[in-house]
Amino acid sequence: MKKLFFFIGASLFMSAAFFAAVRVSSPAIPVGQAPARRTIGHTVILDAGHGGEDGGAVAFDGTEEKTVNLRIANDVSDFFVLFGVPFVQTRDRDTDLADRTLQTIRERKRSDILARYEMVNSAKNGLLLSIHQNMFEIEKYSGAQIFYSANDEQSLRLATILRKVIISHLQPENSREVKPSGDSIFLLYRAKRPSVLVECGFLSNRKELELLKMPGYDAAFGYYITKGMLQYFYQQGNV
Repeated sequence: MKKLFFFIGASLFMSAAFFAAVRVSSPAIPVGQAPARRTIGHTVILDAGHGGEDGGAVAFDGTEEKTVNLRIANDVSDFFVLFGVPFVQTRDRDTDLADRTLQTIRERKRSDILARYEMVNSAKNGLLLSIHQNMFEIEKYSGAQIFYSANDEQSLRLATILRKVIISHLQPENSREVKPSGDSIFLLYRAKRPSVLVECGFLSNRKELELLKMPGYDAAFGYYITKGMLQYFYQQGNV
């Protein structure tokens, strides 16, 4: 717990330094002219993947992907509130968006993903940030992997920024590059808005699994995802 408080305190200090640097580098405002108020021009759809009856990938010790996704997404939401990022969560607890009147799991899963898709496209200037975990039959693989929608050039820009921030601060040995999604990732493949999916780590890697189960590490991941999002908004002139 002390480590978590230390991290949060250090994070806030770094955030203050970051925003101070942005203010210092901004063009001077003429005397007598009020600065224009700038706000973030997107609503982030913060998606904790899976949930409810859909547990996602399951680690060797029974840890379900849906649980890790939700913890990290909720940490991101806390930082979004702190920094004034407009957002909507697809879920903030262990549930899903499925139509309960449907009879089969397959039908309910499809209705769940379609409901998330509708949330992204119905939001004003929506932007999808989906949180997931990876899994593979070989234990040695580790590290975050970020996928982006090939339908929008802003998706690649956002994914590139997120990768740089996460690797710089959390995973310096990670050499994975961002990848365009295939049709297996419906939300990205059919996206009409900027969309990225962050797979934070591998549940199949024992060392990384232990990290992903640590509250302090989840908080760190949430913070650096938020930092990457803020950098993207600044570079796009959206804040």
